[in-house]
Amino acid sequence: MKKKYWGLAGLVGYLLILLVLMVTDWRPHLPVTTQKPIRVVTSLNFYGEAATAVAGKYGQVTSFINSAATDPHEFQPTTAQAKELSQANVVIENGLGYDHWLSDMTKATTTQQTVVNVGQQVAGKKMGANEHVWYDPATMKQLTKHLAKVYGQLDPAHRRYYQAQARAYLKKLAQLDQTIATVKAQVKPGQQVAVSEPVFDYALTDLGYQIVDRHFEKAIEDGNDPSPADIQQLQTQIDRQELALFVNNSQASDTTVKNLVKRAKQAGIPVLNVTETKPDHQTYIEWMQSQYQALRQIQEGGD
Repeated sequence: MKKKYWGLAGLVGYLLILLVLMVTDWRPHLPVTTQKPIRVVTSLNFYGEAATAVAGKYGQVTSFINSAATDPHEFQPTTAQAKELSQANVVIENGLGYDHWLSDMTKATTTQQTVVNVGQQVAGKKMGANEHVWYDPATMKQLTKHLAKVYGQLDPAHRRYYQAQARAYLKKLAQLDQTIATVKAQVKPGQQVAVSEPVFDYALTDLGYQIVDRHFEKAIEDGNDPSPADIQQLQTQIDRQELALFVNNSQASDTTVKNLVKRAKQAGIPVLNVTETKPDHQTYIEWMQSQYQALRQIQEGGD
């Protein structure tokens, strides 16, 4: 999706939230016995899914972005969400600039919290790297293990429970690994792909595909016009049928990309549609499975 910038009204509202967090005691006034030992707030619902799986009956998890219709780049937290954040003892952020608003809110609150930065702390990426780390097959497994450790430190009495919960979720993630291995086995050395945005890039690299349009995809992601040279190069590669497939972020609406998708289909190059946000009523695993299975169908000539 294109990166967007807030208008004046949105910026004022955001600053008010930070002010509330800094000057107001939002700490809950309910008896401690009514609270679960693990209270998690996260920006993205698929991280919330892993957090819930590991925490089980001893945790409560709130995901601020919980709809496929919400653009993470346009999201503006509310004062009610600021209150929820102040009551959490674990905060899971994607990092790498993707959900900077959550990082800013966390820094502004006076509540003692354990912050888990998935992009940098879990996935080991540096600022400036591709933000979509949840498409790296290793990320969710690493996050699951890390959360079991964090929960156990916060709530030692239930450490073994969290470890068991993590193992159970890792077992489910292993089913996805099997699908990925099947798709990876069908990738031929040197196969090239073009992408509309760097949403699925970690997955493509893991599978062994070579991405040919780094400049183009970055321009589209940032909301800029790709250079005529980059567009011409892609058009030529499409016309010469040099690409194994074209990967399209179906949630974006860019005229240049739409024209390239149309051109690819006319040239007989398969188009794989992926999404940046998890579809409603699907789990993270179901979401990933559906996209890898669509890619497998393309490999087998079904598209």
